Amino acid sequence: MVSCDNETVTLVLARGGSKGIRLKNLQTVGGLSLLARSILTARKAGLSNITVSTDHPLIALEALKYGASPFRRSFITASHFAPSIWGVEEFIASTPKAKVIVLIQATSPFISYLNLKDAIRKLNYPKPYDCVFAVTRSFKLRWNFVNGKLIPKNFDSVRRPRRQDWHGELIETGAFYISRVELIQQGLLQNNK
Repeated sequence: MVSCDNETVTLVLARGGSKGIRLKNLQTVGGLSLLARSILTARKAGLSNITVSTDHPLIALEALKYGASPFRRSFITASHFAPSIWGVEEFIASTPKAKVIVLIQATSPFISYLNLKDAIRKLNYPKPYDCVFAVTRSFKLRWNFVNGKLIPKNFDSVRRPRRQDWHGELIETGAFYISRVELIQQGLLQNNK
């Protein structure tokens, strides 16, 4: 069972002013908005304290429609140049009892509630972790141009690995991040400078 006490909060950052697609968090996939999918996935994973941080009234209404609490996001943290961590820090500053934050990205509409539930569980059992985040395994061989030469970045070209002979690389997806709040408050998760 996932811990859903008042010390665990779920946050979806959903600003209205996307540079690419206006109000993208309200765009629908399979008849549900991206925001609705995030809220429903969180609920299905056993989370109950769900907040949507937004600067837009239509997004706030969508949050309410699906049972999440809207949080008024400031102009600065909702700007296109602000990193997500600013929005997270703004929210946790107003939530002093929060010990764990589950950050879900609305633009990742196919998050498995089972994966989310398992990630939350990993924070406490069997070995406690400070943070857990979504990754995907990639078996792509990467190259770089260095001083006009093409060189392999993640493998030895003389002993080119077969897919079954290596573990690949873990690539951060951004779908969700789960962290102890104290790490964010101490600036240990992301350099804000």
